Amino acid sequence: MKFSSAFLVSMLAAAICQAGPAPGAAKDDCRAIVSDLERLACFDRAAGTPASPIPGGAGPAAAPSARPGHPPSTPQIADLVRQNEAGRAAGDFSFLISSVEDALPGQTRVLISAPALDGAAESAFLAISCIANISRLQLLLPRPSERNQIRIRLYIDDRPLSAPRTWQAMEPGNVIDAGRGLVAVDLLRQFSSGGRLRLESDDAAIHGLMFDATGLHGLIAQQREACHW
Repeated sequence: MKFSSAFLVSMLAAAICQAGPAPGAAKDDCRAIVSDLERLACFDRAAGTPASPIPGGAGPAAAPSARPGHPPSTPQIADLVRQNEAGRAAGDFSFLISSVEDALPGQTRVLISAPALDGAAESAFLAISCIANISRLQLLLPRPSERNQIRIRLYIDDRPLSAPRTWQAMEPGNVIDAGRGLVAVDLLRQFSSGGRLRLESDDAAIHGLMFDATGLHGLIAQQREACHW
């Protein structure tokens, strides 16, 4: 299954129009920080994003919007998933993994992704990654969400992995983030072997999404080794 070209257009349109400078020395300085928590906080300050979903109720909230004169940039994860999905064979819905040397010296960047089993021309993708030694769990939607906070609960077959949690939409709204660093690790620790990964949500576009979880537990072990948790 190919990574949807329409999905890529929606994710990359903002980046094509953006005339602002590339990330500068601030993020380069963050890579030199040894402590996971301090480095994560540094990246968050540089990018202007929260380190974890904002706690609170499950009520709808407005989707994130760009500041005037500053079109939303395409999240890095969209490009990484596109690259990871490029070699997917038709009819294969299992999670794929790729690993390369990270920009952070001595670290490995790992990306695990798979399309939803909904058969849609424009599928959602679930991504698990280790980038700059920081764990991430994210859902990529074919269209931007109209909300910036969404309640999601994960199941392996019929076993819940946790209580419902608040996931945060990232600009331009296509990437729904479960939280990074220790927040993501806490959820990834609950993953076990199983056949299907299922999502329950208060958002109709997400509720009921299913993924082929065959072999996923073993792939997460590789992500865990790369991110040292």
